[in-house]
Amino acid sequence: MAEMIVEVVALDRSVWTGTARQVRVRTTEGDIGILPGHEAVAGILKPGGFAVDPVDGARIEGTIDAGFVFMDNNRVTIVADNVELTGSAAA
Repeated sequence: MAEMIVEVVALDRSVWTGTARQVRVRTTEGDIGILPGHEAVAGILKPGGFAVDPVDGARIEGTIDAGFVFMDNNRVTIVADNVELTGSAAA
């Protein structure tokens, strides 16, 4: 199964790090889904929701405000001023 390393970071803390099958974020260019093997990309995040489908466990969902997303060599980094997890991920 293809996977990638994902790191979600707020200015004051690391929110989630792990391996995932898919990431969905909202950028100024529109919503994007990132899968393993995706070409290198960098984008400016729009405030809104994001989701990470981990290799193990339930989907991680939350909201972010201003920030950036980077993808290169099967590594996704989401950096935002504030990150709030929602649902069971917030527990």
